[in-house]
Amino acid sequence: MSANITDGNAAARETEELEDQLDIALLKLARVEQANEETVPFAVVRRLSDGEVPVAVWREHRGLSAGDLAAAAGVGVEVLEAVESGKEDVPLRIMQAFARALRVDLDDLVPWAGADEGGSAMR
Repeated sequence: MSANITDGNAAARETEELEDQLDIALLKLARVEQANEETVPFAVVRRLSDGEVPVAVWREHRGLSAGDLAAAAGVGVEVLEAVESGKEDVPLRIMQAFARALRVDLDDLVPWAGADEGGSAMR
């Protein structure tokens, strides 16, 4: 019977060691994922929360001219200017193209809640 207890203890230790190795691997993976996340400067967050048009805020944050972003998204500059002025709703495929070019999620281009359509925050 003592052989069964010894075998059971060895199996328990081996299981615990494997769980520890898994925890270490998961921690390393979490660190890698966190290192790849972009931090957003407070100035960008402030502009977005103040109701500025997200496409314009992200374009300027990325250091792109209107022509550069329009070309990268495959649209005319006039379309981008209409979006940035808040005068035009565009098809989803164009907003997806802007998001890809700006390296943001599509959700990041949706105006923040609390901002009116005129581009200023409601107070």
